Amino acid sequence: MVNGVVEQYEKGQLNLDGTLGHLTTKEAGQLQILWRKLLEAFASDASELKDAPAAPADTAQSTAKRSMRAQASPSPAPSGKSSNSGSWFGFGASTKTEDESYRKTVGQVAPAGSSAPEFVAQGRARSIRDVFWAATLCDHPDVLVLRFLRARKWKVDDALKMLLACLRWRLDEEIDWVVWTGESALNYALMQRGIGAMHKTDRLGQPILYIPVRQNDPSAQPQEQMVDYTVYLMEVARIMLHPPAEKVCLLLDTTDMTMSNMDWTFFKTFLHYLEHYYPECLGLVLIYNASWVFNSLWKLICPLLDPVVASKVHFAQSTAELQKFIAPENLSIEYGGSNSYKYQYVLPRAGENAKMADVTARNTAMAARLAACDRLEAVTRKWAGIDSATSSSQTLSDERAAAADDLVVASRAMDKFVRARTLYHRTGVISDDLTIHW
Repeated sequence: MVNGVVEQYEKGQLNLDGTLGHLTTKEAGQLQILWRKLLEAFASDASELKDAPAAPADTAQSTAKRSMRAQASPSPAPSGKSSNSGSWFGFGASTKTEDESYRKTVGQVAPAGSSAPEFVAQGRARSIRDVFWAATLCDHPDVLVLRFLRARKWKVDDALKMLLACLRWRLDEEIDWVVWTGESALNYALMQRGIGAMHKTDRLGQPILYIPVRQNDPSAQPQEQMVDYTVYLMEVARIMLHPPAEKVCLLLDTTDMTMSNMDWTFFKTFLHYLEHYYPECLGLVLIYNASWVFNSLWKLICPLLDPVVASKVHFAQSTAELQKFIAPENLSIEYGGSNSYKYQYVLPRAGENAKMADVTARNTAMAARLAACDRLEAVTRKWAGIDSATSSSQTLSDERAAAADDLVVASRAMDKFVRARTLYHRTGVISDDLTIHW
């Protein structure tokens, strides 16, 4: 059987079926129907959203609202005790005693004046409309909606249910706070280890996300901080997913890993988030240099994988196999490539988030984006058949495409006022207008 994912690399051509600008007539019709149903739900209070899908057993759960947890005084790290809560069924648990860095955040180490201003939580009840437009961030709205349609095999009602559950999760988990606060609330030692570093692209133009498993220590930080980091990482990755490359290439390096490096809780949480809240964001999983430890665990991992995700997993035991997917100039020397990149965490700098404190400029940018949302929503209501229209369907489609492009421009202009700068801003990969410079 031909693996469609691998075949893309053999042909050197990204499969764009079902993505914006590459829809069949039937798929375009399904997109239109989904928008109609979504718009009809817009006026409802967000509190009416159904709970997000229950996470499976052994996944990490938030213990409190993120903003409240960050403001609370951290409890002291356990002393003289080891943790095995994240290990594989307790086997291979780390015996390392938790030290003073256990809960230390980037904000506690970074220079004064480097953090974002205090986040002002939304006090009033929010409509589904509010939550949706907040969730799009800098994405083209159709790109976001199409992810859910593809994930649910173009079944409109299933896609709508999934999308609304995702909105509920984002509201409950205060994802807007994660974006606003950025790295200052994240575990400092975790940021230094480089688990989930992004650098360059694969042969299809998809950003590469590196996970050196040997750098992971489940006992080195509280479980909720690992969850916070995971969400933050996914939100940063969204900035780098520009059509036509809407997915990431995940390089899972298992070199020198031991049982104590494997975090069962994190792994299941990561899969749950990918499936339910960040669908259609994974293009390829390269498992590099699979050790005997990983091979012994693979039989446990396989049943957890969605068949679509499983089809994207490829084992690469050599540099030559890696280079089938990643060009040598984009692959670091560590993996046999010619790129000199080596991960190094750069602390936030004093004043880097000063624009977020400019209330006048922020309100102006937010008002401009809200106006762009209103314009797109108005033409979409006509295009979807909710409001009467005198223009032809092609004219409406053209007007809608222009309005969506205007929204993306307005969203990018607002981003620097509502998102704390990231490592990738500081190293020049992401510019203020969100263009990517690898």
